[in-house]
Formats: sequence, C-alpha cells, structure tokens
Amino acid sequence: MKFISSEYDPATAGVDAELTVWGRLKRCFTPEDDGICYYRYPIVDQQNDELDREADFVLLHRRYGLVVIECKGYRIDHIESIAGARWSLRGTRQDHAAPYSQARDHGFRLRSPMMREPTLVDERGNCHITMTPLVALPNVSRREWEERGFDDLPSAPRVILQDDLTSASLREVFESLPGETELTSEQYADARAVLGGGQAISGDRGPVLADGTTKAGLYETVQKGLERFDDRQEEIGIQIPDGPQQIRGIAGSGKTALIARKAAAMHARHPDWRIALTFNTRSLYQTVRESVRRFYTGLGGDDPDWDRLEILHGWGGKSEHGMYYKVAQDAGVSPRTVGTAKDEFGDLGPGDLFDACCRELVEDAPIQERYDAILIDEAQDFEPAFYEMCYRALTPPKRLIWAYDEAQNLTSLSAPSPKHIFGVDDDGEPTVDLSGSYPGGIQKSQVMRKSYRTPRSVLMLAHVFGMGLTSERGAVQAITTQEGWEDIGYEVLDGDFRRTGEPVSIRRPAAHSPHPLSDVPEAKPFVDFEAYENETAELNAVADAIAADVHEHGLEPENVLAIPLGSPFDTRSTGEKLANRLRNRGLETNLVWEGNKSVFREPGAVTISGVNRAKGNEAAAVYLTSLDYLDDPYWHDTRVKPRNEAFVGITRTRAWCRVTGSGSHHELFREIDRLVDAVTDDDPVVTFPAPDPTALENEMGDDETIATTIDQF
Repeated sequence: MKFISSEYDPATAGVDAELTVWGRLKRCFTPEDDGICYYRYPIVDQQNDELDREADFVLLHRRYGLVVIECKGYRIDHIESIAGARWSLRGTRQDHAAPYSQARDHGFRLRSPMMREPTLVDERGNCHITMTPLVALPNVSRREWEERGFDDLPSAPRVILQDDLTSASLREVFESLPGETELTSEQYADARAVLGGGQAISGDRGPVLADGTTKAGLYETVQKGLERFDDRQEEIGIQIPDGPQQIRGIAGSGKTALIARKAAAMHARHPDWRIALTFNTRSLYQTVRESVRRFYTGLGGDDPDWDRLEILHGWGGKSEHGMYYKVAQDAGVSPRTVGTAKDEFGDLGPGDLFDACCRELVEDAPIQERYDAILIDEAQDFEPAFYEMCYRALTPPKRLIWAYDEAQNLTSLSAPSPKHIFGVDDDGEPTVDLSGSYPGGIQKSQVMRKSYRTPRSVLMLAHVFGMGLTSERGAVQAITTQEGWEDIGYEVLDGDFRRTGEPVSIRRPAAHSPHPLSDVPEAKPFVDFEAYENETAELNAVADAIAADVHEHGLEPENVLAIPLGSPFDTRSTGEKLANRLRNRGLETNLVWEGNKSVFREPGAVTISGVNRAKGNEAAAVYLTSLDYLDDPYWHDTRVKPRNEAFVGITRTRAWCRVTGSGSHHELFREIDRLVDAVTDDDPVVTFPAPDPTALENEMGDDETIATTIDQF
C-alpha cells in the first residue's frame, strides 16, 4: 500500500481528526496490499462552488475499489440532527453540513475519467470500479452514535467511528464495503494511472496500426507508457510544500510533467493563489500550457484561470509577458529588452545579459510580493539572480519550486545548488536550507534517477559522449566520484575514481531506465551512428530515413525532429537544405526559426530546429546531424559547449535517435562508433580512464541537500 500526503496545513479546521485517521489508515494496511491512499487529494468541481477543493482521503484498492472518506472532527454534541444528506450542527463554525454527500460527489468526480478507459467499463458502459463514500468521525464513539439513533435513520450514512480505528476494526469496515469482484491487475493499473496522473490514459492518439513492428505501432506503446506516473512521480506531482523545494532529476525523468501537474494541483486546491510557472526555452509555451490544462482537466476543471495561473517565459516581452517583465512592472521599473540591456550592460551572451537584468532588479528595485507560488522548469539554465528575483516576488512561506536536469545545461554541468543560488549566512549556513522535510513529511529536496522518456542506450551514449569520457583527447567534463554517478542512476562496477587514469567501468541498471519499449526486440536499436563522405550524402540519407519513418512506418510528421548541429548560420543553412530534400520526398517541414517563437511543432510537418530551440521538446524519432561540428575549432573556445549540445540533442528522443556526420573526422567518429556498439549491448557497460579533476574543463559537484546512494534513495 502506498500513502501520499499532498499538503500539510496545521491551521486547517479538523486537522487533528484528519491526522488521527491518516495514522490509523497507515496501520490498517500492509505493504502487500495492492492500493494507494491520498491525504488531501485536490479536486475541481466547477458545477458546485460549495464543494471542498480537496477530498480528505481517497483510497484505491484492488479489493475495495475506490473509497472516498470525508473526515470531521465533530463531537456527538455538535450534531443536532441528521435529515437525509443534511446534518444540522451546533457549537461549530457551520450550522449545517453534508459530509456524506460531499464524499459521494467527490467520488463520482474522481470516477468520471475512469469511465473513459475501455478496460474499466463493460460493453454497456458500466464502470468496473465500485465507489464507496464514507464519513470518518474519530471523536464520536459507537455508543454515542447509537444512543442518538443515527444508526437507525432511513438513509443512515456509512461511517467510521472512534471504535473502528483499531487496525482490526478498520479492516473489518473495508471488508464490509459493497463490491463483488476484485479488480484485475490491468484494471487496477489503469485506474491507478488515471487517479495518479489526473488524466485519462487512452485519449485520442489515432489508430493503432495492425503491424506492431512499425515505428507508429511501437510508438503507441511509448505514448501510453509515458503518460503513467510511478509512485515517486505521483507523490512529487501532487505535493504542495510549505516553502522552497528543489526537484533534481536525470534527463527523461518527467520533471516538466511533474511541474505542470504540481501547478495544476495547486491551482485546483487554492484557486485564489497567484501562481506562476516559468521556463527558459520560449518554444515550450505550447507544450507547458497544454500540459497544465490537461492535468487541470483531469482534476475536474474545464480550463484554468490563466490570470491566476500564469505560464511565463523567463524574460518575456510586450507581446508575451515573462517572469522578469512582470516583476519589473510590479516594481515600477521599465523592463529591459535585449536591445536596451545591451546598451546598458554591453554585448554579453544571452544568459549573462538576462542575469544582469535580474541582478539589477534584485539590487535596486522594490520587488513586490505578488505570488503565492512560483515553479521554475529548466532551472539549470537560469543564473542565481533569477532565483533571487523570484524568491523576493513570493509571499511567505516563499514557495519557490525549481526543477532541473542533471548535466543538461548547454554551457556547463554545474548544478544550481541552494548555497550557490542563495548564498550563506554569517555562520556559513545556507540562507535557504533544503535539507530534511517540512512538517507533514514533504521533502524539501527531491531526486529522480529513473529515466522513462529516454531509452537506456540513448541516455548512456548521451552521458558518456557528452562528457567525452572515451575521447582520445581526454575527458572534456566529468562526474568524478562514485557517489556522483549513483546520484544519476548508475552503478560503478569496477575501478576507483581516485586513481586517475585507471580504468573505471559503469553500467546503468535496467530498473533505472524503464522505457516502455525496453523489452521489445523489434524496437531496437534505439540509437545508431552513420558517417558519410560529404554533407550531400549525409543529408540525402537522413531525408530518405525520415521519409521512410513517415511513409513506411506511419509516424506522424510532427513526431519526427531533425537537429542540425552548428553555428546559427550553419544550422539554418543545413536545415534549409534538408527541408528541400524532404519536400522533394512529399513531406512538409517546419523550420522553427521562421515561425512563432512560442510554437515548436506544427501538425503534418517534420520539425527542423537548432539545439537551443529543441531543448525541452521531444519527438519519437530524432536525427542529430552535422556531428563534425564538434571538431570545428573556429566556433569553440572550449570543448564543453558542443559536447553539451550533442547531449541535449540526443536526449530529445522518446524512442529512436540517429546521429550522423560527414568528412574525415576519424577520431571523433571512431569515438562515437565504439560507444554506440557498447551501449546497444544487451547488458551495456562502458569503461573509461578515471578523469583527472584538475585537467577537466568542467566538473560536476555534489549537492549537499540530497541522499547520495541508491540505498538512501
């Protein structure tokens, strides 16, 4: 049995009674029970404004079905009478209540999306999930209840009383619930997925091809599988922390979905809050907004109040306001554009220029406390001044929640640790302490090592190649401790990182890369590399492969993404050449630099994008071309940035990735060719010399706020 608490607010009426029942529920069930129980599950019912924005307890169990419990701290003298659904009260803040009806209405609302799942209804549309409402009264004994005659009422509510709160008695209550058949494993998994993800799983994804070995048929499995949350994702996605929280995870671990789910849950539970969800990649607007809407709809709403739940780019401008733009305006400061920022701070890079703008606000402007919660996706791409600006714009208790990718910044591997972001006090202690948990048990820092989106072979190639660990020229950047590798889900099989130059062998357990196609031989290989004599031959081959994906394998064109590596000029030049070849093969294309900056993909068109715009977006099949760019000394002061660009490009895939290059870059091509052979083995192991930290251009540090071993995790 899994137990998830979404929020803890000691000021809430009846919280003592709720915590009593919550503790007894935990004792009643064992780890062997197939079920999950939520405390304070967020719900939206726009047809009934009087309905609470949360259910006190929601339990889904293979044997007992869906059970919704409304908990009241009433004593027997508080209940004057019960007539039908209406309870007349005295000596409380309310003079009447309808707790049983409330539990029932919550239950119907939760079961409604389950009825869209084919496995959860019969041929006549009747739902297999039995729903039972209960009222918990932990301060009322059975003798008191019966003396008042409440058990003999014509429609007596089904209740859990004080006497029922022993483990044995509470189990008897559940055993007595209606429901004749136990859910099958598939039915329970589908109902759990709907409840845990706040969305229907099946949805409208088009027809499944009869030939399951086509990429389109196989990708159906990916789409369905990636819409399900695991236990940890469910917990993080529904929790509302009572202060700052960081979510640290590996590429493909679902952080963007979790941030969207968390924003939707906050908005459902607290519709009066001002909430902002912000990110760095402007082309994510479409994806993030739709994801939040989908999760909110799954919680019962029609459409979020976008004035209260704002989706904002980090910088923003006059046409689409961003986080910086809003905070500056609230502070009475004219927001800087790129042009005016360059006039003031010089011709800096985009990240440094934005940091200078945020730093100016933090140091000089009267930042207003506008927001109740701010959630930051792609946090690895922001500098400390942006965090400080957001932190200052929050009302207490400063719910700043940021999620960042391990080793997925285009310019460095450095993780934005709390000490680096907020600094330390006079005693050297972190100004914002994210160690431990908040009252109620919500962790201040979460780490996610499992990668669902990116197949294991793809992720291993991206990490090892992105760090240059097997390069003949030596590593470019690296994680240099066993604990650091364990943090991102690897095992060190052999070797000692302290012995520079000695071989070290790592592997990624299959359990840490549970991709939906990982056990499907027909889907493999997920990654390959091809070198060509020249660019013409390379682009012709890539165009042929993309055409085959669409025309022969049935992939929708918008599920295919091509990323030419190179300078901005070369990326566009290569992209246009590829687009011409695709048009000659009957395919429409979307060159993202020509359209709306907030839109990444267009229906019916193959997407062609530079790596900066592609970051944060995904596709079923990714073609990363022009790998030879990594060896072009004209564009690179260091080897870090191009390696990170390759890492980001490779990890954009949800299934298949083909890397290509051209020319006589023999050393580079030998490196990636050997790695592809290693990572596509049945039990892939990669061996490389233990890097010398003093010789690296970049080293990843440890985060002091989180557990650093698999066992602790």
